[in-house]
Amino acid sequence: MKIALINPSVPGSLKKENLGLANLAASLEAAGHTTRILDEIAGQNVDAGLDEFKPDLVGISFMTMYALRAYELAASIKKRGLTVVMGGAHPTAVPEEAIEHCDCVIRGEAEWAFPKLIDSGKIEGIVDSTPPETLDDLPIPSRWQLDLETYAAAGEELAGFNYRTLGVITSRGCPFKCNFCINSKREAKLRFHSPDRVIEELRYVKDRHHIQSIAFYDELMATDAKRFKGICEAMIQNDLHDLKWECQMHAKTFRPDVLQLMKEAGCVQVAVGFESGSQRVLDTINKSSTVEQNMEAASMAHEAGLRVRGCFMVGTPGETVEDVKQTERFIKKAKVDFTSVHYVTPMPGTALYEQFKDRIEAAKVPWDKFTCGDPDTLNCNDAMSVEEQRRLFERLSARSALRNYTIPEMARRAIQNPHHAWHVTKKLMTTLSS
Repeated sequence: MKIALINPSVPGSLKKENLGLANLAASLEAAGHTTRILDEIAGQNVDAGLDEFKPDLVGISFMTMYALRAYELAASIKKRGLTVVMGGAHPTAVPEEAIEHCDCVIRGEAEWAFPKLIDSGKIEGIVDSTPPETLDDLPIPSRWQLDLETYAAAGEELAGFNYRTLGVITSRGCPFKCNFCINSKREAKLRFHSPDRVIEELRYVKDRHHIQSIAFYDELMATDAKRFKGICEAMIQNDLHDLKWECQMHAKTFRPDVLQLMKEAGCVQVAVGFESGSQRVLDTINKSSTVEQNMEAASMAHEAGLRVRGCFMVGTPGETVEDVKQTERFIKKAKVDFTSVHYVTPMPGTALYEQFKDRIEAAKVPWDKFTCGDPDTLNCNDAMSVEEQRRLFERLSARSALRNYTIPEMARRAIQNPHHAWHVTKKLMTTLSS
């Protein structure tokens, strides 16, 4: 069977390759099917691709912010008389909504479920998947179907510079249950690729696409310290430590010996979801960490010679002006090198969404507003006015922008990207006026 797999796009889409579709394509091909990925984010035209490929079946995978575009595509595709299957984070979270726009919804990881669904001859309704137990049993992702040059050229900012970057996923799942994350409601257990498999994929993207940097898309990299150290050691042994990289870690997984090995293996920056400098807020979101642990994690990373990228949120339920000020003090005291600030957004499939579901449905906020960067999406905080939250969000974002770049870095970026320079200038004006 010929199966088209679609990656929808909206204005502001992140230029990151969809490895989920590449994994799914590989599994379908291993089952004897022919696939083609049609990637709107890479600039491909879906209608033209369908006309050329002439599929028997179409799959669309998407997150919440892409839902409206996905439904629009599905309506157009169904007019062609084609069966449409939907999957990904959003259909998994709200399958009853998604099924109104397609013939079948696969909830969860689809690599095993999709081929079995086709074999059954009954492609309809809502289907719960059985996730792969051992990730190494999955075939190598069909990266060749993605326009990797587009994504590599888009680059990844790392430690103040922009590098040709492609991604690798070495594990799935997370042991923590932060209430704003889909893992707060997901039951799939932690699973890992072996170090040998990780090296195979790293070698593939480095040799074929001449990249300078790797983006590890794992939710958390160091949950299994022995395996993670094995990956770092293998990168050194296989001369892959010239690749610069960053990974995400939880404060509880920081260890001096692991951080030092990461540095030797090419790591230049570690990302941590600190979220807040207020212990009360951390407890509210079920972060499973303390302010002291977060501070110690930043200190250990710096001692190992690694930069720290801290992720923070504004607008947590019950958060006050004083809580945000504590976050500002934490950023300064921890000497966070690069900060990312997001507005709390109750994504479907999370415990936070369930908490505010009635309010979300009453507000009728369109899905394309669920970007984690839009303060107007939905107010989850009754302790401050919306205007006050927006002011604090913009102030923290502005100060973060100024902290993230030295004067030479800002000058270099202004030459490379005048639009970005104007964006930073506006943030500076906001900071000075607040």
